Amino acid sequence: MTKKLLILLAFVPLLLMGCNASGSNLYEFDNSKLKEQVKDQEFQPELPSKLPLENMKASFSEIPDQADVQTFDFFTNGEGNNNHLELLVVNKKASSSNIKFEEVEIGDLKGQYAINDEKAQILRWKENNLEYTLTYYGQQSDKELSKEDLIETAKSFE
Repeated sequence: MTKKLLILLAFVPLLLMGCNASGSNLYEFDNSKLKEQVKDQEFQPELPSKLPLENMKASFSEIPDQADVQTFDFFTNGEGNNNHLELLVVNKKASSSNIKFEEVEIGDLKGQYAINDEKAQILRWKENNLEYTLTYYGQQSDKELSKEDLIETAKSFE
């Protein structure tokens, strides 16, 4: 009996590690430079702390005469490694679309997911009067991402 118990106890940590794995392949992302760039803007959105692709670079763009919109681009580039993920954040203004979205859960939040005609994956949600739209341009990219990859990325926002 004690041998079986010892063997069982030896496997419990392995089982627990397997249960804690989210199944996604996200990579840590230091968002501090982006947060610094937006600190003087009209609003400061949450930004991802994890991204679905490794070694992504990021840029922030202001849209002239639209202080209520911020755009962030996350990208990798190089031979055989071109990927583009875009984040659009809109302050206090709902957007509309002809795309049919499906309801998804992003942690405690409700969101919407769709793939448009250009094969771009779109995940959008609202939090604290801001509307977030995360778009992965799969047709222009070298790596395929899953819906779960985008949802896990959204969960990492801080």
